[in-house]
Amino acid sequence: MFIIGKGPSLDVVDCAALPAGVVINLNDSERVRAGDLGVFSANWVRHSLQEDGFRCGFYLAGKPLPATVPHALLPPIPIELDDEGLSILRLEREEFFDEPLVLLNALKVALRIAQYREEPIDVYLLGFDFTTVRGALSKKAGADFSGAADNEREAMIAAAERGFRQFVHFFQAGDRLRLHHVGVKDYSDLSPASFNRRLCGIGAVRGARPIDLANPDRVLVVAELTNNHLGDVDHLVEMIERAKESGADLIKVQKRDVDTFYTAEQLASFYWSPFGTTFGDYRRGVELNDDQLDLLDETCRRCEIEWFSSVLDFPSFEAIQRFEPRLLKIPSTISNDREFHARLVERYRGGVVVSTGYTPQEYVDYVLDTFEDNEVVYLLHCISAYPAPRQACNLAVVRFYHSLGRQHRQILPGYSSHDLGSLGCMLAVAGGARMVEKHVKLGDTEWIHFDKVALDLATDEFAKFVHDVRVAEEMTGSEIKRVLDCEHHKYHVRKAA
Repeated sequence: MFIIGKGPSLDVVDCAALPAGVVINLNDSERVRAGDLGVFSANWVRHSLQEDGFRCGFYLAGKPLPATVPHALLPPIPIELDDEGLSILRLEREEFFDEPLVLLNALKVALRIAQYREEPIDVYLLGFDFTTVRGALSKKAGADFSGAADNEREAMIAAAERGFRQFVHFFQAGDRLRLHHVGVKDYSDLSPASFNRRLCGIGAVRGARPIDLANPDRVLVVAELTNNHLGDVDHLVEMIERAKESGADLIKVQKRDVDTFYTAEQLASFYWSPFGTTFGDYRRGVELNDDQLDLLDETCRRCEIEWFSSVLDFPSFEAIQRFEPRLLKIPSTISNDREFHARLVERYRGGVVVSTGYTPQEYVDYVLDTFEDNEVVYLLHCISAYPAPRQACNLAVVRFYHSLGRQHRQILPGYSSHDLGSLGCMLAVAGGARMVEKHVKLGDTEWIHFDKVALDLATDEFAKFVHDVRVAEEMTGSEIKRVLDCEHHKYHVRKAA
């Protein structure tokens, strides 16, 4: 069974490819994909359905519908049962009522079907994002007929999410209904892309749509996976899918030859991880091998998002070269490895991303000289502290890199964020940053590096971050001062006599 809401994650789900099953539309979600049963309570839904045409086979209606439309008009909730805390009691009652929390009636229908079949049913909830961060509605839903103000919408969404969590706990045993939330919440069972792949059979490798890497009018948001994929392929795939769904433009990973990058003493030192008790065990366990890199490339092409990698040594560069990358990252970790830089530019003239953490001002001159023949150089201001304190962020450096871009055509300024939250990246965008890079993770893991600065893809943290960056980008606008259409003046401009 599929219960369809109208959240923005539906823009990722291919509703036309749903497998066989009962489809229930809540409110006017049939605008996205019409189903077997429509369930609504609010009066505004009638007007939306009237405009779009009644497309469900039957309706459980809180308000009267035309006689030609098959429906059952639901009675109001009896006063003795009209309490938010009694939602589960009403769920188990035989009678259907006009429920403001329309999901309750949809689940009640699912329960009746499960009782009839005498076996539990899998119920997939699509478009239940419970957030206003990425827009209130799916773009597929069209006009919003609710007329709700932002604060009203937030209150309704919060109440709906509380109700949903009660249902999740109630059906936790799975002996009647098995609820599967499709989204990017911490309680989601599947991401929208995973749902497409596992249930709709959509997973063909299509290839990423090339983005303009040197577009001065677009801020590129990089989801920096580091090694937070934990060396686990399922973890890796889900991180890519969730980062794409959250609005990332690029995926970045790291590649190093563990046995030559670290000393024998470092590799033998104690470090606990699921891979063993030495630092070498840990680093080898989380390093992407050739098969995993193939999977990374395939997943990014399927999700239509480009990826690139930090290369920390020449063997890693050679391992990445077979993918013909348009970008390579020179991380702060190897800013002093001038021999490697020289070997790199002999073989590679594509775009580079250079982080300047733990480097003095003179390093910028070195970068300009060394990579002057590369197609584009993203010069990323960076503070090599995890997390970077607010007073150390020194974001004015981004403005300096922005000024360098006026003198050197291939230079684009950016910010590799190790500070907490989104404010630093928003200020960097206002200062001219054309790329911002943020560490991401998928849940908390006690034994992996960088978790304390990473945004969690298991929640909507990263989606909120991308939203904030886009707001900063929109508000920053153009450097050209002009009169805008929205401007008006209370008085006529007086001309000098």
